[in-house]
Amino acid sequence: MVLALGQLSALRRVSSLYFYLAITCLLVMLAMMAAMGDTAEEEPGRGMTAHGLLEPALKVMIVGDSMSQGREGDWTWRFRIWEWFKDQGLTVDFVGPYNGTAQSDLPSLPATPSVNEESHWKSEIRTNGGYASGLSQDFDKDHFAIWGRAVAIDKGLIYDVLAAYPADLILLMLGFNDMAWFHSDAAGTVDSMRTFILNARAANPRLKFAIANVPQRTFISGREDLPVSTNIYNALLREAIPGWSTLDSPVQLVELQENYDCAPIACPVGYDGLHPNAQGEYQIARAFTLTLVKDFDIGASPLSVPTVSGGPLSISSKFQDIGSLPQGVAEMIL
Repeated sequence: MVLALGQLSALRRVSSLYFYLAITCLLVMLAMMAAMGDTAEEEPGRGMTAHGLLEPALKVMIVGDSMSQGREGDWTWRFRIWEWFKDQGLTVDFVGPYNGTAQSDLPSLPATPSVNEESHWKSEIRTNGGYASGLSQDFDKDHFAIWGRAVAIDKGLIYDVLAAYPADLILLMLGFNDMAWFHSDAAGTVDSMRTFILNARAANPRLKFAIANVPQRTFISGREDLPVSTNIYNALLREAIPGWSTLDSPVQLVELQENYDCAPIACPVGYDGLHPNAQGEYQIARAFTLTLVKDFDIGASPLSVPTVSGGPLSISSKFQDIGSLPQGVAEMIL
């Protein structure tokens, strides 16, 4: 009987020990969860998964020309789509080697387009320009968009850029300069786009692509070929894109021409017949969000375009000087 009572007492002590250990573990777990919540609040742009873990940011690279880089004083459509990602509660990290617009000290532009312009545009990179006053200080400005850039150039650069700045999703807006500056015709531009995708996949086989077609611009005397080439390219691109997709690396079309209010007869959303004004920046961003929501299931609803002043936000003297070039040259610079 004495032995039985001793065993009972020992069991009670062991039970008490396990009880206190369980309480201690519970308190530690609660403290860790609270700390994780504090960390998430301190890191804007990062979300939480359903299991309370930090959600990795979707790495987005915007690849383009002047319509994506913007000029000094612009808001840029990059900012407008960044706002959309944020409003949708999406966790993103814009990546790329540059973070500025084209500053006002642009180089002297060539008098006429020629087939040898590639070396000119590769050597004249301007990326130190600022943005519109009032731009959010939190804006993730990183990008790979350069004034005058063609996909014929970027197809040879994209592997190294992605190796240095890994991405999950590319928002691509190139092609006009290829045809405007005689890098290639419409079919050759589509071929350059295909090579761009293959080279990008060599850096990341699971990379996703949202590729914009080319918008029309107001008519330029002496370049009657441009509207025709643009339409041919867009038709060829639409036909080719489904064949470029893979299970791990989908490619989807962004219908920019259909959503950007610019045409040979008028361009109310462009400050020079093509480049976006404040309204145009929203329209470009919306075109991309339509594809992201519909084809990639990224975001719940596309960007709504507000009514904003369409005029340019600022024009430096250097940009004004561009107008003194022969007719058609300044308008074509992308």
